[in-house]
Amino acid sequence: MPRFRATAVVAAAALLMAGCATGPGLAKTNSPRRTVQAGADAPPADPSTKPTAQPNKPVEPAFAAERLRLVNPCALIEKDVLQTVGTPSKYSSSSYTRCSNYMKDKAGKTLNITLDIGYSLTSSEVKNATKQLAGLKSGEQKLTNSCAITVVTQENPAQAARVSVSTGNDGGEACEPARKVLEGAVRKLKGNPQKYNPSKGSPVEVDPCTIVDKATLAPLLGASPRQLAFGLHQCSWSGQSAQMQIEFKTARIPKDGKFDSQSVEVDLGNGVKGYQAFKDGPFPTCELVVVRTKDAGDAGEIVEFQVAASKEKDLDRCAAAQTFAKAVLPKLPAA
Repeated sequence: MPRFRATAVVAAAALLMAGCATGPGLAKTNSPRRTVQAGADAPPADPSTKPTAQPNKPVEPAFAAERLRLVNPCALIEKDVLQTVGTPSKYSSSSYTRCSNYMKDKAGKTLNITLDIGYSLTSSEVKNATKQLAGLKSGEQKLTNSCAITVVTQENPAQAARVSVSTGNDGGEACEPARKVLEGAVRKLKGNPQKYNPSKGSPVEVDPCTIVDKATLAPLLGASPRQLAFGLHQCSWSGQSAQMQIEFKTARIPKDGKFDSQSVEVDLGNGVKGYQAFKDGPFPTCELVVVRTKDAGDAGEIVEFQVAASKEKDLDRCAAAQTFAKAVLPKLPAA
């Protein structure tokens, strides 16, 4: 089941960081994004791997989702820590919860470091979190030229702080710098990390799973749809051969408002415009984008609505996406 195609993204520095005079800012990057599809490994289907922890309870209060949504991830990667493993470069970010530094190690070789917070873990990743780091359950995935280390910050649904390091073909060992950076990030998270100062209309603080009520989902998905949170700003529901999804994210706002070559402008009422695109395929999908904030440099924040269903299902997906948006938009912070 397809999810939204990645839009060209740029962190809305002027929109989110206003009033934050110190710490690294946010800039454009082309870091890849994880995707989740129906049937993926994200929620454990095997009862033996079903989470037993209390839902939505972090392992420590510092890691609560409502707190993490406002944390600037670039402020968690201290320059002093980076200098212990090499020569830092500029900080860059591709989402609310990701920050990267494409730097050099002490030998002048490639050392690319990326931190994610509120990172969704698969059931296999949870099983493999058998180590300890910074007092938390930790897992490592080591390849020839890269290493990814996670610390579990919430068990149900499973989330983590994660540092991935790649060294290139000529680079050195990747796991040791990953550990150092992640330890530093956890230390900052437990303290008083720098936070975003959202602009009017920003959805960054909103829980995407609780903003949508059952009455909005039921006509298409039935009374008991299956919910899947992904990260801190995306939630989807599935049932009756269909799926609905909402995501809040940073984006470069096109001059013409069209986020896709197939985008069509639609009127959502009360002066709100949306841009929808229908995608055919085995699981036809309608994607509807609504701009929430935008600065003079066209960096902004958007809400993406998705309605998808099996090819056999008789459904006007774009009409359903508009109904979905009209139900949710009034509940978001006023623009």
